[in-house]
Amino acid sequence: MLYKMDLLCVDETLYSIVNIRINLHKHHMSKRQRKLVARNKKKFNVVFGPVDITPEKERLYDLQKPRFKGYIHETLTEYLAAGVSDHVFDTREVRVYDDHKLVAVSYFDVGSASLASLLGLHDPEYSASSLGTYTLLQEMTWAQAHGFKWFYPGYVLDQPSAFDYKLRLGDIEYYTPTQRWGKWAGFDRTRTAAFRIEQAMATAQEALAEKNLPSRSWLYPFFTLGNLPFVRLEFLNLPWFIALGHDLEGMLVVGYSTLSGGYVLGHILPCPNEFPQAALEFASEYDNSDVYWNALMKYGDIISNPTSLSEILDYAETWQQRMDAIPTTL
Repeated sequence: MLYKMDLLCVDETLYSIVNIRINLHKHHMSKRQRKLVARNKKKFNVVFGPVDITPEKERLYDLQKPRFKGYIHETLTEYLAAGVSDHVFDTREVRVYDDHKLVAVSYFDVGSASLASLLGLHDPEYSASSLGTYTLLQEMTWAQAHGFKWFYPGYVLDQPSAFDYKLRLGDIEYYTPTQRWGKWAGFDRTRTAAFRIEQAMATAQEALAEKNLPSRSWLYPFFTLGNLPFVRLEFLNLPWFIALGHDLEGMLVVGYSTLSGGYVLGHILPCPNEFPQAALEFASEYDNSDVYWNALMKYGDIISNPTSLSEILDYAETWQQRMDAIPTTL
């Protein structure tokens, strides 16, 4: 994909994605990590090599799919292809065997001075062996042995989540809002895009309630499509919106854009049969219509972007008096 996503709608929450890295020239395993490696070295065999998709690896992918969030590729082959041609990246794999049985595999991209971890899979029957952490440590050890400086274990979120095990890998640096790298100890959630949107939407909801204007809030996972340069520009690109009312065609919504630094007021319409063709499934949590708006939407009209909250309230009051207006219900 050409769009680097920095927000994520999962677990009924809007998160900011925080990219992290470790300086391998300064990294040393902790006592706990050394024990894990020593224990697993007695149980398993580790093999590095080029990517080679096999049925047993697809099996591990299928076993892990229930824990994935958001958009899910149907197969491991499709995940690793990710819509790009062969040979664009130097992708390798590390395999872990219990005798002849494949129990874990992870994938990483090799750059000129760094390694980027992509995906780790393991058999749930071996959860007690912490194979997800083990393969990451194997990738880091391989990178150090080959003289690489930086290891990128992916991302964490701006609030506690299942990704936090990565923060225990070593001395973590994070990519700051000023596009620099800083020590994780200095991370400040109040500077993230998710926090700014959260605050703006809470303020809007309070103002609407004070005016007794009916409204309803939804997270919108498909906002990413509105940020991809190779699809229609009309797709709704707000990760969180408040519906102010409906008409026979669509609905009036307000959201907050970190790009414009203000509220967006727009009339949006459903666009069935226009979903970009891709081999993706969706996490079952998106079926929760009390939290997620899970139909693809497009702008019928962007009324104002950016706009002030007072202008939104005035417009909503006038709009809801229209003959064709259908009040929003909670």
